[in-house]
Amino acid sequence: SLCAQATTPTAFGPISSLLAAMMPSLHRCVGVASVGVRHAQAMTATSDVARTFGAVERFLWRRFSSGVAKAGARPQMVDVGAKAPTIRRARAACRVLVGPEVAEALALGKVAKGDVLTVAEIAGIMAAKKTPDILPLCHPLLLTKVGVECRLDREAGVVEVVADVSCTGLTGVEMESLTAAATAALCIYDMCKPITKGIVITDLRLLSKSGGKSGDFERAIDE
Repeated sequence: SLCAQATTPTAFGPISSLLAAMMPSLHRCVGVASVGVRHAQAMTATSDVARTFGAVERFLWRRFSSGVAKAGARPQMVDVGAKAPTIRRARAACRVLVGPEVAEALALGKVAKGDVLTVAEIAGIMAAKKTPDILPLCHPLLLTKVGVECRLDREAGVVEVVADVSCTGLTGVEMESLTAAATAALCIYDMCKPITKGIVITDLRLLSKSGGKSGDFERAIDE
């Protein structure tokens, strides 16, 4: 199994010098497998490979863990305890390019899984409440309002999804609104994919936010 691991590409970039150091051990390992030398030699070759992999692991740990520490980017949920609660609101949107066939089925209520747009809106509401479970560094918030609207433009073959989230809290609800919109769009895809797999989810964006120290944000209409 160690021989097999040695041929697996690494995600850490080139480490040619360490890989070069592994080759004699790998050759001995292959030799053991091919000519059936004594068990003691097999154990020695395996031990050499294990030590080399240990060196690789230590090298990568020192290189990447120290880099993260120096950059000050260790994962953490930011402390917002000193902030004062304010009314927070955020709106997000995305588009689901369903195409003419799905748009027709949505308009006529002929999708086999049922009322797509209503189910998608409920899925978006549920997702907003579960945002900290999906995005690990988001704060759990007591949301006071979550609304999701899915509007079908039959002629264009597009569903416009808009999510509106509010709370009175210490941090904003931008991610909750974005999560709600994205999940509603995914629900539309899931329920309509038996008709076509070519549905495209696009233009996920924050429309506006208010409350908090960073102030208000309003996306321009043409953005």
